[in-house]
Amino acid sequence: MEESDFDVLTIGLVQMRLERHLHSNRDKIIRFIREASLRGCRLVVFPESALHSPEDTVNSEIDSAIASVKKAADDYSIYVMFCVPYRLKAGERRLNWLLVVNPDGKVIHSYHKLYDMASLGVYTEVPGLFYIDGIPCNAMICADRWIRAVEELPVMKGSKIMFDCSGNYNDEWIPELGWFWCVPRAIRNGAYAAFINIPKDNPALKGVSLDGGHGHTVVIAPDGSVEVAVAEEADQLVVGALDLSKATRARAVERFNHPIFKPFWHTGVRIMEGESVAVPPVEGYVSPEIPIKIAVAQMACSKNIEDNVARMQRMIETAKSNHADVVAFPELAVTGALDEDIVSSDQAELNGALTQLQGTAKAQQIYVVFGMPHREREKRWNSAFVLGPEGTILTRNDQLAVDHTSVFEAGTSTRSMWFRVKGVPSVVTIGHDAVWSEIAELAALRGAQIHFNICYDRDTTAEGTLRRKQFWANLASFRTFTATVNAATSVEAVKPSADANGGSIIWEDLNRGNRWRNPMSTYWPYQAVPLAEAKTHETIIYGMEIVNERNPHLGFMTYVNPQMRSWYELGARIIDS
Repeated sequence: MEESDFDVLTIGLVQMRLERHLHSNRDKIIRFIREASLRGCRLVVFPESALHSPEDTVNSEIDSAIASVKKAADDYSIYVMFCVPYRLKAGERRLNWLLVVNPDGKVIHSYHKLYDMASLGVYTEVPGLFYIDGIPCNAMICADRWIRAVEELPVMKGSKIMFDCSGNYNDEWIPELGWFWCVPRAIRNGAYAAFINIPKDNPALKGVSLDGGHGHTVVIAPDGSVEVAVAEEADQLVVGALDLSKATRARAVERFNHPIFKPFWHTGVRIMEGESVAVPPVEGYVSPEIPIKIAVAQMACSKNIEDNVARMQRMIETAKSNHADVVAFPELAVTGALDEDIVSSDQAELNGALTQLQGTAKAQQIYVVFGMPHREREKRWNSAFVLGPEGTILTRNDQLAVDHTSVFEAGTSTRSMWFRVKGVPSVVTIGHDAVWSEIAELAALRGAQIHFNICYDRDTTAEGTLRRKQFWANLASFRTFTATVNAATSVEAVKPSADANGGSIIWEDLNRGNRWRNPMSTYWPYQAVPLAEAKTHETIIYGMEIVNERNPHLGFMTYVNPQMRSWYELGARIIDS
């Protein structure tokens, strides 16, 4: 289908309270369809299970209610997206079913929630694109947002608006993270991300669910800003006029055609379109089940290399005295982050700094992770170095997703991400690499147990600080032990480099399955939890966990999304090649 020439699409999102009875939800949906049409909406979207009914409701009654919704779409000449719990076979549990109906009352797109289907051992094709007046869109149902094939492959094919129809529970709203799934999704793709949720008060869920919803229905613009939103109130229609010229998908296209990841994304699209692609099975890395203690050295960086090296040596000694196995410093810790200092740094100076740090690592018998430029002739890379406890260079990884192209070349290897801490498979990424969350996920699929992301974020605004934390929460939520490191405020340095505002975090997501839906747990049940978090000033924070024998992410994803097994296995190979 050809794309639309429309510059603006007006949509309505309904934060709808679920009632106990089918007819009550049917009538409410029809009422909101009418209201959305009167307010100029071309599309109205409802949350997961919007057409709810008691468990013993037969499909024929639900079919009748669906017919009424389709008729309302026709009567009011509007597209309607809604979800309904529905049985595929008598006697089986109900699955969430998403339907998109056009203004003629015809179903133009549908799919069953993959998480629901996995529980029955029933699988269908991964949902792709649908079109609203020629505008390519895609949709996911709640937990399916964690399945990249559902969430992002349609964007690689052209989707400009990603709809997340959810029944998120109250404990899924983390105020200090905000819309931490939606904002990174919009930014890394350059497309709109819409989230439609149920509010707190839901009579239909009393005695059925652990808790109610949390609301916070929103549209996030491609730059990560909030277009329209509502808090926790029930039965709210939120209307937004989306400027489609902003949904360039430039960042998705960049990722889609990246030399390293192009085979991964292109193969995913082929499989989604029904092609069979054979990929040799991959065996994930095995790890010793041992405790690992991470130290994060949130360092105040100077313009002077000697000052920085001396400060790093002192912090390495302190970390070792506190029995850390590994200490991680920020990106560009050796030079600071000012362009003039990076450009003027001489490779001989950098080699001298490296030699000194190698000596300290050996003397203290500790692993050291830090950032420093690397130069070869006229080319320069933003690099992460990892030193072993014998002072050897275990790896040098060059940043892949370079956001500072006037200063740095892009890295050309994913193999260089990898090293081991006491035998535990680990990876290191740099700064903007965190935006490309597939890097973290593919590493987890291959078997990474520890992930270090070292950054020097010069955006110290409240908005920038929140976004950094949102990206970190995504990166850390692939069942790893994760350290996200930022530079401290530079005012504590003798000759301050670029300012930063810290906020480094050590995250734990190794044991999420053991915390799932545990009302006594103090952990966040759906993503990584911070074990230690720094404020803005120079400090060292610590976290210790016993890592698992294997990262279970590959097994879990191929359980909920076995249709894409070969895609996941290909990605696991690519990230270590």
